[in-house]
Amino acid sequence: MKRLIAMEGANNFRDMGGYRSIDGRKVKHGLFYRSDELTGLSEQDLVRLRELNIKTIFDYRDDYEAAGKPDPEVDHAALIRVPAIQEGQQAKMNFPSQPEGGESGGHMIEQLLKSGFLQSFRAEEMMMELYAKLPIGNPSYKRLMALVQQPERLGLLHHCTAGKDRTGVGAALILLALGVPEETVMEDYMLTNVTMKAFNEKLLDRLAGRVEESVLRNMEELLGVREAFLEAALDSVKESYGHYDIYFAEEFGLTKTVRESLKNSCLE
Repeated sequence: MKRLIAMEGANNFRDMGGYRSIDGRKVKHGLFYRSDELTGLSEQDLVRLRELNIKTIFDYRDDYEAAGKPDPEVDHAALIRVPAIQEGQQAKMNFPSQPEGGESGGHMIEQLLKSGFLQSFRAEEMMMELYAKLPIGNPSYKRLMALVQQPERLGLLHHCTAGKDRTGVGAALILLALGVPEETVMEDYMLTNVTMKAFNEKLLDRLAGRVEESVLRNMEELLGVREAFLEAALDSVKESYGHYDIYFAEEFGLTKTVRESLKNSCLE
């Protein structure tokens, strides 16, 4: 898969270039990358990041996640972290920022399993609520979209834990701002089910037989992506603002003129 960049210590590292915008141009390669967590990157992977000319690493994770699995330092790359899920939002969704009884390290799903959280929560309901809230008034995406407008900060690598939910919404916003149509944005989002398939199956196989079937189904829901999840985020934008043009202008200062300048810089 040309879009997927093989890394020894990451499973979902992708170049967002090559997608065609509504006006027929394509997003330039080498400007925007998305990934799952980076803490396991090998020395060879770090050499690869330098070769890719990564100048900014943007992390959506919270303090607990980042403390347990910190980002590596990469030569000439700024590390910026702004949590995409605020503590108040986590509490309202009954989703712990730090799983009770959990330890730093290990996969988040396993930590949630140990805490007992996966026994009671409703995965689909929680994910739909999460996605609906992510794109509105979010300081993390405001910072991301400010960075996108700074050519000296690109190539920009943005990531969370699995590189699918918080990163998925961030990737959607970047592509939509560049005029990439919704159906293509959805293709990029759903690609995670391909890139993470082997990793997720291995994790579920390891836990099968140790947990109840209902818990296993909740885990599958958390590990994968569904069109309905991203649609919840996009619908939230349209319900709140009516049109993407208004949303980008009011949320991020990306007026029509600013977006045209951004497109001219990032499309070819």
